[in-house]
Amino acid sequence: MDDEFDLVTLAYQISASTPRAKALDGSKAAGRKWSPDEVAAVDKAIRECRHFMPEFTADDIWKRLPKDFPVTKGLAARLAAAANDGLIQATDRTRKSTRGGDHDHGQRLLIWRSL
Repeated sequence: MDDEFDLVTLAYQISASTPRAKALDGSKAAGRKWSPDEVAAVDKAIRECRHFMPEFTADDIWKRLPKDFPVTKGLAARLAAAANDGLIQATDRTRKSTRGGDHDHGQRLLIWRSL
């Protein structure tokens, strides 16, 4: 029985290291919501971009957050909130992401105009 358990454990460890398993783990992490402090940090990063840059993308916001900041789908909502507050405005242009790392898939990012 011990040998059987070890084989099951080994099989799980191998399957957990596949690209698909890693992607699923990333999706689970991305699905978690930010804490109120994390939302405040994102809002601060958006305000900094607005203050220092006439135009910016999500890449510029991520650069202002700690490297270990949790990645979620929440950035779009925070940008929309800033736009609704009259702080920024979406343009009709995009720019290819230059973020790098696990989250750079060459996607087109909306360019935001500071108001």
